[in-house]
Parts: sequence; C-alpha cells; structure tokens
Amino acid sequence: MLRSIPWLLKYQPSINVLVRQEFCSEALRTAKAFSVESVREKWESRFKSENIPEAGSSIVNILAHVLQLQSLDEVRKSRDLILNDSQLSKIDELCQCRLARMPVQYIIREWEFRDITLKMIPPVFIPRPETEELVELILQQIDTQRQLRFLEIGCGSGAIVLSILKHVPLSSAVAVDQSKLACELTLENAQNQGLTDRLRIFKHKLVDGLPEEFSDHKFDMIVSNPPYVPSQQLLELEPEIKIYEDLRALDGGPDGLTIVKAILELAGKHLNPEGVLWLEVDSSHPEKIVAFLDEHGSRIGLKYVCSYKDLFQKERFVELVKF
Repeated sequence: MLRSIPWLLKYQPSINVLVRQEFCSEALRTAKAFSVESVREKWESRFKSENIPEAGSSIVNILAHVLQLQSLDEVRKSRDLILNDSQLSKIDELCQCRLARMPVQYIIREWEFRDITLKMIPPVFIPRPETEELVELILQQIDTQRQLRFLEIGCGSGAIVLSILKHVPLSSAVAVDQSKLACELTLENAQNQGLTDRLRIFKHKLVDGLPEEFSDHKFDMIVSNPPYVPSQQLLELEPEIKIYEDLRALDGGPDGLTIVKAILELAGKHLNPEGVLWLEVDSSHPEKIVAFLDEHGSRIGLKYVCSYKDLFQKERFVELVKF
C-alpha cells in the first residue's frame, strides 16, 4: 500500500475545491447551452443563414408552442429556463419543418387572429395581418349592437366570419367555401369559440351562385377576401405559399379579378338595399373595380363608396353599397 505523501495531504482540500469548482462550471456551461435563450439564438442564426423569412419570430413562436406559453413576451421572460431532452427534441423537429419553408402557422397548428385562437391545418389559407385590418374596419363602420345577417364568401379557417360573430352578438352568418377541408376547419373553430348556433357553413362553388335554399335570400352585408393573385404570378410567390397553401384560395384568374367580378354580380342580387359589400383585393384593383362598375353598376345595382389603405399604405379594402 502506498503511504500518504505529506505535502499532498497538505494541499488535498484545495485540490478538491478546484475540482468541484471546475465540475460546477462545466455543468453550468452545459446547462446554459440548453437554455431557452441559447436555443433561440442558435435557431435564429440557423434560420438567417438559410434565408428563412422572419427568422426571429419563427423560433419564438415555436418555443412558445413547445413550452405552452401564452404570449411571445413570456418566451423572453423565460430566457434562463433550462429545456429538457423532450422539449429540445420537439423544438428540433419543428425547426426542421421551418427549414423546409413550412409556414409557422402550420407547424404549430394554431394562430392568433385579433382576439381569437384559430386551429390551422394545411393547405387551408392562412389569414394575414391585413385581413385583421379588414375586420377592424368593418367593426368600426357598423352598429355592433344591431341585428346583422351577413355572408362570407371563401371562409378558409373562419377568421373573418368568427371574428365578426364574436363582436356583433346579435349577428348571424352564412359562410361558403369551395374547399371541404376549409369548411370543416371553420366548423371546428366555430365550435371552439362557441359560435355554431349563429353560423351555417356550406361547401359550394361561387360559379354556382349560392346554395339553393339561399337563392332568393338577402343579406345586410357580404364580406370576402377572395382569390385575387393573377394566375401568372402564382409561381413567383414565396415557397411557404406556393408549396403549402391551397392555390385555389389565391388564383384570381388572368387579371386577378375573375372571382371579384363574380362576387360583385352576386352581391347585386343578394344584398338588401343599403347593404354593404366589403372586399380585400390587390392594390391595383380598386380603380379597375370602379371601371367595371362604371360599365355594369347600374345593371348590378352596386355603387362604389371608397377604398382604404392597409398597414403598408396600399389600397387594399373596398367598400361598396347596394342601391
């Protein structure tokens, strides 16, 4: 047996302290590598290096989803939280989807629209911030305490119709969409919001007019965010759109106005006198709609009121009235 060396015994406590300190420092460095902030920085840098749009908000939304946080601000407040193996694995999985240019809304399967949470599934059209502006504009212009029966053409996930129903308690609505999946998603979102008793949903193509039971029905308001992208521009869209979203919800025909003109014709038939039609369109369309109504307005019975700019200062929303 080796005898203890006196000088080593003298310094052994100090050596043990140094070893413990080094071990703790290494453990701390390892923990920091798996903190919310370090993971956020890692993936934001990765997204930027691969030219993923909105790199910062993409990873923050994914982190909020995985950690089941209620707001993006909570992610920032949780920056020092250490993630476990399960959370790290899920974050990596979802970030790989983002690297494949899948929209964040489809990755986390939900999205906030104004003050409601919508379930999202591909390829149902994802509501944009501009459409939130459209809803806000409508709610500012109408009496939210009166009875209102309205129609939405192209309901998608139900963003517009459900938001209006929620804020106009005496309203009722009919929503139509050519996509069965969109109709099913609108219904599910309506159920989640407790609004199914004031909403009827139909899978129906606009070219066929309205469903037969509404062939003679009049509405106080019609609203639509229709397909308005010119067909030849579809291939120029971002991969997030042209790969994952339903292009039927975007394709507006040669000039982007095919569906818009059909809606104008339908509105002339199905709006009550003084009823209002609200449209979200391409910024080049308002003047073309004016020209169309100069030629056909007296036959249709619609009058152009005005257009409104979106947050990017583009003419995006059009208001028309039935006379």
